[in-house]
Formats: sequence, structure tokens, C-alpha cells
Amino acid sequence: MFKGILIGVISVIVVAIAGCGADEKTETVSSKDFGDAWPFTVEQIDLLCDGPSPKALARTPDGVIYALSGSARSNAKDRGWADGHDITKPNPSVPSIKMDYSDFVKRAQALCDS
Repeated sequence: MFKGILIGVISVIVVAIAGCGADEKTETVSSKDFGDAWPFTVEQIDLLCDGPSPKALARTPDGVIYALSGSARSNAKDRGWADGHDITKPNPSVPSIKMDYSDFVKRAQALCDS
């Protein structure tokens, strides 16, 4: 009986590991490419998309995933994602608001279509 349970547990682990990131499509973008238009406080992010209702996400080099779009933020707590506003710089013209990163949301959501 123990052998059967062990085989079952190992099978689940193998399937989980095999599925991790297998179909994940990412686009790496960095501050070097965008200069002053770079809206984030980190130097680089991987853009990700979680479908079917495309949820735009950003993964920082330390592995934290941030919800960028409204649909992603509405699922953030359940999925363990941080809020993208946490890594967004203040707008230089109006420091009381964050910089716009809607172009990055579009790029991330496009990954669901590719």
C-alpha cells in the first residue's frame, strides 16, 4: 500500500514539474531600452500573460509576480501576485500619481494571443 501511495505522489510531482513554465511565453524588457519612459522601479521585468481573460503580469528578477492589468489585480490576492503599482515610479510631471504603464499591459496581453 505504501508503495502505491509513493508512486502516486511521485507521479504528481513529475507532472507538476513538467508543467511548470512549459507553455509560458515571456518578453523581457528593461530600462536600458526605454530610458526616461521606463515606468518601473526595477531595472528589468519579464512580461507574462495569464489567460483566458488576459491578465497582464510582470515578473521581477527576484521572482515576484506583479499584476499589471485590472483583471490581474482582481485575481492577485487569490493567486499570490503583488500589485504592479508597487513597482511603478511616480510620474515626473505629477509626482502624486504613478507613471503610465499601459503599453506594457498591451504587450503582456499580446503574449496570450501568440
